[in-house]
Parts: sequence; structure tokens; C-alpha cells
Amino acid sequence: MAHKELSVEDMTFEQHCELFNYTPKKRPITSKELADLRGVSERTVEGDRVRGVGPRYFQPPGTRRVMYSERDVLAWLVSGAKHSTSENAA
Repeated sequence: MAHKELSVEDMTFEQHCELFNYTPKKRPITSKELADLRGVSERTVEGDRVRGVGPRYFQPPGTRRVMYSERDVLAWLVSGAKHSTSENAA
């Protein structure tokens, strides 16, 4: 029987965690934690946020604090899945 690959849209949060070997913290994560997860600097995360190319973020009114939902971050990471350098992200 042929193996049918699960599409990224059909993956659960738990499957996203498994894919990235990520243990959920069960709370919003900081820019530093996102940078560590991605293997980039906090400055890269900030730049992505300014350009609107990173994952969705939350900033409570009246604060400068930025937080990310774990689900949003992992879904954003998975959305960049490719099989070849010649194809667009999923």
C-alpha cells in the first residue's frame, strides 16, 4: 500500500511539535525563545516582525512586550515545508 504523506494543513499541534522536536511550554513564548527555536538572532526575529514575514505575534496594549503563540509559531514553521528548492512554500 502506498504511503500518503500528511499535508501540513492536516497536521495537529502535537505532530508539529514532534516534527521540530519541540516540547510545548503551554504559555506564550518570547522573541528570545522564538529566536532560539529558529536558530537565529533576536534581531532577525525583530526584523521579520517589522517586515511582516514572521509568525503572528501579540503585544498587550500599553506594553512593549511581544509574545508568540506556540501554535502560531509551529504552524508558521510548517507552512514553509518544501520538497525541492524549485517549489514555493506549502
